[in-house]
Amino acid sequence: MANRGAILRGRGPAVFSSTFIDHIVHVHPLVAVALYLPVIVVAAVASLDQAGPLALVGWAVGGYLTWTLVEYWGHRIVLHFEPEQGWGAWFHRIVHGLHHDYPQDSRRSIMTPLLSVPIVGTALVVSIVVLDLPSMYAAGFVLGYLAYDLIHLYLHHSRPKAGPMKWLHELHMRHHFRDDGRGFGVSAPYWDKVFGTAISRSRRAAQ
Repeated sequence: MANRGAILRGRGPAVFSSTFIDHIVHVHPLVAVALYLPVIVVAAVASLDQAGPLALVGWAVGGYLTWTLVEYWGHRIVLHFEPEQGWGAWFHRIVHGLHHDYPQDSRRSIMTPLLSVPIVGTALVVSIVVLDLPSMYAAGFVLGYLAYDLIHLYLHHSRPKAGPMKWLHELHMRHHFRDDGRGFGVSAPYWDKVFGTAISRSRRAAQ
């Protein structure tokens, strides 16, 4: 997949003619915190009598690692599936295309609820209802998602000078400005190493 080339500044255009609907689809970043932090707290508290402390930590880590795989493969397969026309092209524009065109638009730096609500809801139902896992697993999954959203927002609207965030920022900017067909792990870029989609320092989009 070739890089888009033209990067537009400012706020992306509305997707829907209705301002109300458009503000539901692309929300302020604090909406994600308001939606999912209570889910994390409730799931964690509900799990306290379901297993011992060390086991609960293990379940939380397992949920988090599951999220990182969903993040990687969802970004690679779903968000970067780009039909040229029809419903698929429209859907891609809403959920990810405008973010690549307007990377500094904070409303498009977190995942649209069109995707996040079904993802989180499915994780809760499958892990708690279907598999009957301790709800700490779901808490770890949702915490991983929320951390991803906030890290992604931070990487687009800051210039970290050192530490892990500088590393993540550098890797994600390569995805945006060098080769958007690689570098799909935003909060967990180690999966790019595992699955062969890492962007090296010297790599160019034309390669």
